[in-house]
Amino acid sequence: MRKMSSVLLAIVLVLSVAAMGFAQKKPLIAFSQCTMNHPWRIAMTNDVVYWAEKLGVDLIWNDGEGDAAVQLTKVRDLLLQNPDALIISPFQATALDPVKQLCDEKGIPLVCIDRSIDSEPGTDMYISFIGKDNTKISKELGEFVAEYLNEINGEYKGNIVEIQEAVGSSATIERYNGFREAIEQHPDINIIATQSGHGYRVEGTKVMENYLERFPKGTIDIVYTHSDEMGLGALQAIKAAGRTELIGRLVTIDGQRAAIKTVVDGEHLGIADYAPYFGEAAIKSILDYLEGKPVEAVQMLDSNLYHMVTPEGKNFTENYYNRMLAEDLFY
Repeated sequence: MRKMSSVLLAIVLVLSVAAMGFAQKKPLIAFSQCTMNHPWRIAMTNDVVYWAEKLGVDLIWNDGEGDAAVQLTKVRDLLLQNPDALIISPFQATALDPVKQLCDEKGIPLVCIDRSIDSEPGTDMYISFIGKDNTKISKELGEFVAEYLNEINGEYKGNIVEIQEAVGSSATIERYNGFREAIEQHPDINIIATQSGHGYRVEGTKVMENYLERFPKGTIDIVYTHSDEMGLGALQAIKAAGRTELIGRLVTIDGQRAAIKTVVDGEHLGIADYAPYFGEAAIKSILDYLEGKPVEAVQMLDSNLYHMVTPEGKNFTENYYNRMLAEDLFY
């Protein structure tokens, strides 16, 4: 009887240790980044890695190399490792929409961050889209531009050139449409040229150089770029061409420290914040879902507008820039 009791005790101990090991198993989360050749994307990936470690999950991730077909293939590679969930920042909405079906078939929860796919969040395994409201942000930026033009011209009138983000991305479509929704309220404010700079500084420089050749001094009032990198490239082209009338007439979106500095220095008119910090919300949403808690299908994070046009805006922008310096924030 004593020997039987010892055997039973040993079995109980083994089962207890196994149960503890199972209970302590970390969730495995996969992350598909659309590209890593842009500082904004690098900052986003670093943020996801940081929050994975902070919240105690294992993370595997790869780089879609700025190509929708490559990213889709690499998502398949991630899903072969049977993660507990997938986070993706898709290169293009339509081309990466098949990711939802792949997750549905394998029963793997899907969270999209920054950019969406065509499928509706909150359906099947696509549990949430987490981003910032690009349409709202760009509309507010357009309203800011319209009021500025009214202030300097005495009427809502002016010509705008635009440099778009990557063709086909949800962010590009929304930043294109939202800005127009604002300025279309004023028939004498016109976008006289639009072209893609693909999100990169060097491309922003090239597109702006082309605009400066096409449109002589006095024919452009505002330069609108969809991202800071392109805005900084456009500013470089403007300075090189000696087109000083456009200094302080650029507006853009993202909130990179170097770009915020140009606002403080009077070289950019305004910047709408779209910092790449989605890791906390994405991973916490997945952990809630895995624990059976409800998750919002669409989560929009806060944004700000940085400018020096009003005393309030000047104070807010300078304080934020000083905080970025103090905390060594890239965005």
